[in-house]
Amino acid sequence: MTPTDTAAVRTRRSRTPVLPGARQRTLARRRLADLLEGSGVVVVVVTVMIFLLDGGGQSLATGTAADRLVGLGRITGLVGTALLLLQLLLSARLPWVDRTYGHDRALVAHRRLSRVALPLLLAHAAAIILGYAARDHLSPLVGWLVEPVRLLGGAVPDMLTAFLSMVLLVVVAVTSVQAARRRTRHETWHVVHLTGYLAVVLSVPHQLSTGTDIAGHPLARAWWLMLYVGTAGAVVLFRVLTPLWRSLRHALVVQEVVQEGPGVVSVVVTGRDLEHMSVRAGQFLQWRFLSRGLWAAAHPWSLSAAPDGKRLRLTVRDLGDHSRRVAGLRPGTRVLVEGPYGAFTTDRRTRTKVLLVAAGIGITPVRALAEEIAHASHTAPGDVTVLYRGNDEATMVLTGELDLIAAGTGMRVELLVGPPVPGTWLSPDLAGPSPAADVETLRRLVPDLRQHDVYVCGPPAWMALVRRSTRAAGVPADRIHDERFGW
Repeated sequence: MTPTDTAAVRTRRSRTPVLPGARQRTLARRRLADLLEGSGVVVVVVTVMIFLLDGGGQSLATGTAADRLVGLGRITGLVGTALLLLQLLLSARLPWVDRTYGHDRALVAHRRLSRVALPLLLAHAAAIILGYAARDHLSPLVGWLVEPVRLLGGAVPDMLTAFLSMVLLVVVAVTSVQAARRRTRHETWHVVHLTGYLAVVLSVPHQLSTGTDIAGHPLARAWWLMLYVGTAGAVVLFRVLTPLWRSLRHALVVQEVVQEGPGVVSVVVTGRDLEHMSVRAGQFLQWRFLSRGLWAAAHPWSLSAAPDGKRLRLTVRDLGDHSRRVAGLRPGTRVLVEGPYGAFTTDRRTRTKVLLVAAGIGITPVRALAEEIAHASHTAPGDVTVLYRGNDEATMVLTGELDLIAAGTGMRVELLVGPPVPGTWLSPDLAGPSPAADVETLRRLVPDLRQHDVYVCGPPAWMALVRRSTRAAGVPADRIHDERFGW
């Protein structure tokens, strides 16, 4: 081999299909994630420091048993409240949180914080009751019976609103347990969950009038007012004002409803200045149709076509009363939206080669992504592969559109058809006897898989199996992108 040939081989080996600017975008997201997470830690640390500097440490270390119980109640209440406010910020749909983590991961963090915040607030109530009982020289058993009645009877200002706040938080937590959510209609769960905002509002008078760590100390009062005002402002701005302004500005209406398959319809929405609406393929919006039976609740549905500045399209499968009524929408129906939300976009793309894997109605954001990626300037014929899993071809919607995109761009589409097979994400004709066999099948379907970004959308358990196979095949975790769009 000549030196020239050797240089050519080295060039081919060193060439990596990395998109321009991908590393910079990834680094920027990581820095923003560090900043956001660091800010959350700072909120908790400052809250604890203010408590300690205000004599809280002394009461815990050297006080009487009653003082220690009350001090424990104070610190658990303060930290629990700080975590509760962080929860609200995570669910306020702040744009930079959504772009950094994705809507689903922000809500996972929201739920995890609730598992700490609510127990701390319950511990706060229990410690205060026992501490006051000890100060009154009552036994714990008698204290549990006497002190709540005395506190609610007016001995402590604004205790009734604090009690109602705690009850509402417990109700929200109970109805948010996965088993309860499966048994609850989305509309009912959504209304119950909104009472969490009311719970926070009801807790404020008690904290400002009674909480010794807040009511009488300028520094603590300023700190907590800043937290409350900042949280309330973010919720009002991003959950109420921004969606309302966007809906009014773009004047969205239903243009047509198209039957895509058994129990599946696409809704085409038009409006004003849609080219200025910052929505991307792969994202979803909370759609509220101002029609009988639909106006009371918004539902999260993904775009099923890449936005073109003239119309938006969502595709909905009949999964209940609400989604079933969508098929009966009439042209001209007004539409309100929240969003767009989600990080399941090409902003996450780092490589020129992309594998898109979908199952069921998860094809909707994948179809939109396929359209955008296949027509992108950095994409060459053969760079994009779509694996679409379905029980039977009759229920696999949008396949004709995928074929049209493939015909014009060189995108490859593989349909994985057949009934579910336990333990695998593949179709029956491809499923192997073990996870290792599934990995080998995936490598045959996509020979240079390790050079790809992988986007996955479908049922959560199925996506977990896909992720397991792709990781085992050598794809780094930061190049596997998924997002759970359910509530």
